[in-house]
Amino acid sequence: MLATTHFSPLIQRKLDLSKQETVDLAQRDLRCPNCKFIVTKVYGDIRGHMEFKCPKCREIYVVNLSYFREQTHSRYITLTRVIQD
Repeated sequence: MLATTHFSPLIQRKLDLSKQETVDLAQRDLRCPNCKFIVTKVYGDIRGHMEFKCPKCREIYVVNLSYFREQTHSRYITLTRVIQD
């Protein structure tokens, strides 16, 4: 059985507002660069740096979150051929 946590009204209000603000945001997985294990989930508006320890390979990493964005809409590489005259 899980313990029920009671927050102060101010903290509960902040939690409710935070949850309400994320309703329309896209959520993505943040994976370990070494073993690709899902470390956490982040929202699309997150910026900056984050330090985490992978629970699978036990390595500690500092990542810039803008470098680890997945682009799901563009999985194909367009190749162009240069024709020389």
